[in-house]
Amino acid sequence: MPFYKTKILNREISLEYEKKDEKKIIDSINLINEKIDDKLQNPKYSNGKISDTILLSLLSIELQAELSEKLNIERSSEVNDTKKQEYLKNNLELKDKILKLQNEKKILEDEKLKLDQEFDEINKKVEGLIDIIKNSYYE
Repeated sequence: MPFYKTKILNREISLEYEKKDEKKIIDSINLINEKIDDKLQNPKYSNGKISDTILLSLLSIELQAELSEKLNIERSSEVNDTKKQEYLKNNLELKDKILKLQNEKKILEDEKLKLDQEFDEINKKVEGLIDIIKNSYYE
């Protein structure tokens, strides 16, 4: 396995890593060095009264808090994705119901139209019969 040599707090360290983790290791070390530099820009930490151990401990706590926040966001995102999938499924079910009800409505409208036509025909026959009866009564 390869080794990666770097400096953190002006101390050289050597890390053994798997080749597939190289980018992750380099990015992590760069992030740590950036955060250390940011902390050292703060007068509270740059006056030499803070030990490397305390500085690394503060950095470790800060990085752990960021990691926890990202994990919480990821969990929340997973929950939201699950809810989204449930809503999509429910939406599809409702759309299917709407289509089914629209088809039923169309069938009922067709039946009503047919019944209205039959009613009109019966009504015309009844009116014809009434006319016949009136005509025969007045004759």
